[in-house]
Order: sequence, then structure tokens, then C-alpha cells
Amino acid sequence: MDYGVTKQGFKRPSFNEIREETINRVREIMGPINTGPESLIGQQINAQVERESLIWEAMEAIYLSQYPESSAGRSLEGAVQLMGLSRRGATRSFVSVVLKGDPGMVVPEESEASTVDGDVFSLIEDVLLDGEGVGEGQMRALRAGAVLALAGTLVNIETPISGWDSVENPDDGEVGREIESDPELRQRWQESLQVWGSGTVPAIRARLLQSVDGVTSVKIIENRSSEVDADGRAPHSFEAIVSGGADQEIAEMLWDVKPAGIETHGINEVVVEDSEGEPHIICFSRASLVYVWVKVEVEEYGLGVPIGAAELIKEKIVEYGLENFGVGDKVLYQALFTPVYANVSGIKSVSVRLAGNYLPEVTPPDEVFIAGNIEVASNEASAWTVDRVEVAII
Repeated sequence: MDYGVTKQGFKRPSFNEIREETINRVREIMGPINTGPESLIGQQINAQVERESLIWEAMEAIYLSQYPESSAGRSLEGAVQLMGLSRRGATRSFVSVVLKGDPGMVVPEESEASTVDGDVFSLIEDVLLDGEGVGEGQMRALRAGAVLALAGTLVNIETPISGWDSVENPDDGEVGREIESDPELRQRWQESLQVWGSGTVPAIRARLLQSVDGVTSVKIIENRSSEVDADGRAPHSFEAIVSGGADQEIAEMLWDVKPAGIETHGINEVVVEDSEGEPHIICFSRASLVYVWVKVEVEEYGLGVPIGAAELIKEKIVEYGLENFGVGDKVLYQALFTPVYANVSGIKSVSVRLAGNYLPEVTPPDEVFIAGNIEVASNEASAWTVDRVEVAII
């Protein structure tokens, strides 16, 4: 049998195949000698075979490292560079804040405040307090990654300034992301295969996801007919429903990739300039948020679940929801068993119930929670935070 690089890929001999071939060669030279594992010759053969087997394994790993589907770590980064991709680093969370203090004072850039969990945020720009002593601004987390700033939790002033009395965030912050994992980079590489096209729905979606920083989810809806559709889209137009990213960058990318003569549709209107400096209006929509509430009941067995299991389950459910349910994706309640069983031991059984609403601060009553899916419209996206996940361990 041929080994090494073949038409079917890389073929590596097994340890036993190498050993059998080596024994046959030795017997051709030395005759019918004892090659059992207890013999001196047998031990020498096994040592040689083990070394050769490790060399074959190393050669196979080198071969596989060329391809995104089979490489990992630095090798994966090298493989996807052929498509112009690089691993995305961690980004920092942003949050809108309301500052209060003496009227007319300025809270300077880089002033710091922290959440009740101790995560520190820094003011992006100077904030001037108005005649009522109130000003609005944005803060950015000092630490990169998925740093949460749930509504009402950013309340501690870390940079004491005379005249600055309080800070608060009325709404949840925009959560940053951790450094891109191998599976995420591999999936982005697969999606990027569509990037080289333009004008098609997969190509437009891929360009927005790959080339516009901060875009996390995209859905493209076309109206190919010669009539206005039920949602008001003009004939031969399309609507991009986008989560994340800056409006101007999204609009400029849509201008670059949309087919000539095809109109864009959506609530957001942004002016972009073509190569001649002429203005054009590009439209797209932001996804309306369906806030997902989750109730999980875990029954233990044996020694039970580890300490901190409830918090871990909350984090993993939110992580799974953010990664797997995008714009227009129905929330499948059975899928949420996966992050529980995959990350916590000592579980006998799990039950999951879901509820969804459009009011992030209003907890649904218990009777509306169901062991079923949450329907999400084509222009909606599910929103996930740990404070909307309740875990009971029994």
C-alpha cells in the first residue's frame, strides 16, 4: 500500500503495519529469528518502530496544518491568511452613561467608573454637565473581552473629581467579545468563501460579517417581484437587517457590494459618496430585540454538581445563545440543553423553559414560560444576558 501524500490525501501507516513490515525485512536478512516482545531483537524492533511511527504522525500533522478544516492555533491562522483573514482579537465593551454633578463642570476624558462586579470603564470623551448638572457620554471597558455592564450596575466612581457626584448606565452596555476561537475562525473562513462574489445574497451577507467591524448577525431579504411586497419593499430591492457595527460603515459596504440598479430598503437611511463624490442614500434596518428569559432546573445525582455550577450554566447558556441565534433565527429550547450538559458534571436531568418579550426590564410571569421555542420574526434578533437566566439546582 502507498503511504505519504496520495491522491486520497495523506496516508499514514499504523504502528502494527510498520512493525510487521520491519519484522519481515529483518527476517529477510537474518532468517527465521525470534522477534517476540521478550526477545532482544523484538525490543530493538519496537523501539525503532515507535520512533518511525512518531515521525509519520509528525508528517501527517504538517500536511493537515495546511488546511483550515484540519489545522489549529497558529497553523490555522496561517492557513486562513490565503483568504486575507486573520484571527480577530478581543474587543472592549461600551456603555452609555449619565453623569451628575455641579452644573457647568466638565468630567474629563479617561475618568473611570466601575460596576458592582468590579469591572472598570473609562470615559471616551469629555462630558459637559448642563445647567441641571446632568451630562451624557460613553464609557469603554479597560479590559478587553465580554465585560458585562447591565443596566444600573455601573455606579461606582473610581476617579474622584470635585463636583462629579454620580454615574449610572440606564441601559445594558454593548458587550465586547473574547479573542476569536479556532471554531469561530474556521467558520468565518467558510463564510468568507462567499466574500469574493458580489451582488448575491450570500456575498452581501458575508461582506458585512467579514469586513465591517462589530457586525455580529445579518439577514438579507429580497423582493424579486415587480410589485411592492407585503413589508413595503420596492420591486427588485433588498433589505439588510443588521446587528452590531457602525451605520456609516455598513452603508458604505452595502454601496460597494450591491448590484447596480438595485435599491436598498430599510428604516435607517445613510448618505454615502461614490467614486465621483456624488451622494447616494443607502437604506438598511436594525433588528428589533426579543429579550429571552430562561428558567433552568437541574436535578443532581451522585456527588452533585460542582460549586458555582449555577453561575457557570447561566454564562454558558448566554454564550451559546449569542453564538447560535442570529437575526431571524427561532430560539430552539432543546438546543439549550447542550451548554448545560457539556459544561457541568453530576447532572441527572435538566428542564428548560423559555419566555420572550420586548421589555428588558419586565420579567414575564411564571405561567408564560414554556418548554418550547421562541418565535423570532425575520427583522428581529434574540437578546441574551445572564440576569435573565434563572437556575435552580435540586
